[in-house]
Amino acid sequence: MAKEKAILVDTTKCTACRACQVACKQWNQNSAEKTTNRGSYENPPTLSSKTWMRILFNEYYKDGKMSWLFTKHQCMHCEDAACVEACPPNATTHREFKLWDGSVLKSVATDADKCIGCNYCRVACPFDVPGYNEKKKGIYRCTMCFDRVTGGVKGYDIPACVKACAPGTLSFGDRAELILKAEKRVAQLRSDGYENAHIYGQSELGGLGYMYILTAETSTYSLPGDPSIPIGVTAWKALTNPYGAFAAGGLLLALVVNGVINARNRGLEEEHKLEE
Repeated sequence: MAKEKAILVDTTKCTACRACQVACKQWNQNSAEKTTNRGSYENPPTLSSKTWMRILFNEYYKDGKMSWLFTKHQCMHCEDAACVEACPPNATTHREFKLWDGSVLKSVATDADKCIGCNYCRVACPFDVPGYNEKKKGIYRCTMCFDRVTGGVKGYDIPACVKACAPGTLSFGDRAELILKAEKRVAQLRSDGYENAHIYGQSELGGLGYMYILTAETSTYSLPGDPSIPIGVTAWKALTNPYGAFAAGGLLLALVVNGVINARNRGLEEEHKLEE
């Protein structure tokens, strides 16, 4: 079995310089978004079809003192991906790319030509990631820079965000080796007094393409403690799969879910009127 690549995020080293954010924009040729001051260092306020990753500034209080806990927020490329399960036309799928060293890079991606704009993936994602573009009628997210790393060109054989990370927060490599590296780092942190140090993403949703070294409770990093595929998605698939995407029962349920999604999307699109 070929070795699988992944990215490890050591949050203890992150300085929130956001060079990764800029590198992501530059490599993918995504334009900037006009935003307003909301009393937060986070900018833009959410992911979108033009912003595929951002740094979260989480305020952490302990013993009366506040400290920053930074989180790199982007598509997690889950092994058991809710967005893949929720997609009616199968526009969102798992993709696997062979790399120069014989290993594989796995990512979750959406084929814009197949996307029907239902936005089911947005409401199903436990990490609130997919960004919908109304004009292009498509879903956009982090791609793990497969277009960079598959070429094997020196200097471009790692994702743009990893290449730009000055403090060494991000590591790209074989997933199994990164887990060993993370375990060693967690052991060191615990010996230094960080009793809550742990690895996130090793087994969640079958294993994530991004894994994190955290020093506090998972929720303080704005990450779901136990991410899962919503029951509604599983039920919807169970109804429609045996009879096709437009089975009567599945269609009825889809219409109900669509009403909820549309209400949510109207609020989200209001936040991103300036995006287009």
